[in-house]
Parts: sequence; structure tokens; C-alpha cells
Amino acid sequence: MMAGSDCDCLICRLEASLLDELNHEKGLEEYRLWAGASEVLAPFPTASRLVAHLHRQNDDQNSSVDEVIVELVRTGAKGRLEPIAQSLLLLVFVPTIHRTTSQISAVFPAVAREDTAQHLFAALLEFLHSQELRSQRSHLAFVVARRMRRSAFRWAIRESRLDRPNEPGAAPATFERTAEGEDESRSAVLLARFLDNCQSRGWLSEEERQLLTRFKLEGVTSAEIAGRSGHSAVAIRHRIQRLLDRLRRVAQKSGGAIPEQLDLFRP
Repeated sequence: MMAGSDCDCLICRLEASLLDELNHEKGLEEYRLWAGASEVLAPFPTASRLVAHLHRQNDDQNSSVDEVIVELVRTGAKGRLEPIAQSLLLLVFVPTIHRTTSQISAVFPAVAREDTAQHLFAALLEFLHSQELRSQRSHLAFVVARRMRRSAFRWAIRESRLDRPNEPGAAPATFERTAEGEDESRSAVLLARFLDNCQSRGWLSEEERQLLTRFKLEGVTSAEIAGRSGHSAVAIRHRIQRLLDRLRRVAQKSGGAIPEQLDLFRP
């Protein structure tokens, strides 16, 4: 949770607004009546206590997290999320949105940070209302975070392709980038295309491609991946290295040079 930080970005302002609303006298009473009707939510006397609990457990394989999120995404009378449940879920995933926005801003400096945040919120709300999420019964926080990251990085890659410095009348400042940022943005696009090509040729399975994508493009650490897969972080790092070694061998056997994109995985 971002509370207590000095950050005044769009994400943190929305978080503060939602917390104020839920901690207001009317919001407290509304939550008490709503949560009191649920065996899963009743143990949490306030919305803030519920959100804090989920933030503490978010990185663990904890069935109580799944139970709470399943309860929150349960549709109301009109087949939509209850407004209070939607507010709670937004608060639950604020740290993920904040972290992912920072990662994308580092890789794609020409993409406005607030635009990235807005896209992440929109992707989250869309997925929260989906039947796909309601069919999940385990690792829900991980599934939601993965979907948001994937959507945001694909969106950022598309946005970066549209950003061209030769548009007539464009202000020079619009296209200012550091050399490092330009290189990172180009590398992300090239790597995404390379992994697509490897999968289409049968060199990578869907699962293996997603592992490399999450590790390099989405910025998910080996420890985070390990926490949801049941393996150790060391095992995940070794698996990634074996995949890269295999791709290098395949490239050599095909009579070609080692693709430059594989160098992007070097420390």
C-alpha cells in the first residue's frame, strides 16, 4: 500500500480519495452492513482492515486471499460488481498498478505516466467484470496482476510504435528521450517480436514464452514468479538460463548467428 509515502501521482491521489470515502461515517456504516452479510468478509470490521490484510498476504500462497477476492468479485443483483467491492479491489491492486507504472515509465519514457496508470486501471476494471476471473478459484491476485502487466506492456509497445519524431508541427519537447530510454524502448519491442517468432517456430511453448516475457518485459522478479509456482527463485533462474541456452543452440543449428535479443537477458 502506498499510504505514508510522499508520492502525489494519479494512482496515490485515487487511493487517498477511495480511502477517505470508505473511512467516512457513511462509508463505514455501508461497509459494516454489506460485509456483515458475508461469512468471509465479516471478520474484517472496516474496509481498511480488509485491504491491509490482503496487502500483507498478497505475495503468499494463501487460500484466505482467494476466498476474499472470490467474494469481492461475486456479482450483485444486476450482474455487476457491487460499487463498494469495486472500490475495495481497486485499493487492493494499487501497489501493483504503482509498481507496473514505474516499470513501464522506465522502459518507455515517451509514454506519459498518467496515461499508463489510466490504462492499468481500465484493464483492471475490465478484467474484474470478466467471466474468466470468476471461473478462477486459486491464485486470483497473481492472475489479476499478470493480466494487468501483460495488457499494459503490450499497450506501451503499441504506443511507442506510434511515437515518431517526424510529425509536422510537433513540439520538440514531445519527443525528448534519453539515449538510455530510447535503447530500452527499442529493446523491449525487439524482444517481444523475437519471442513471438520463437513460439511460432515451435522453439518455445506458450508457458516458456510467458516465463521469459514476465521476467524480462514485465519486470516480474524470479522470487515473485517462484512464489506462485511452488519452486524456488534459484530454480526459476536456472530454468530461464536453460531456456536461453536452448535458444542459442537452436539458432546455431539453424545455421544462423546468435540473435542479439538473447543478449538482453545478460546481467
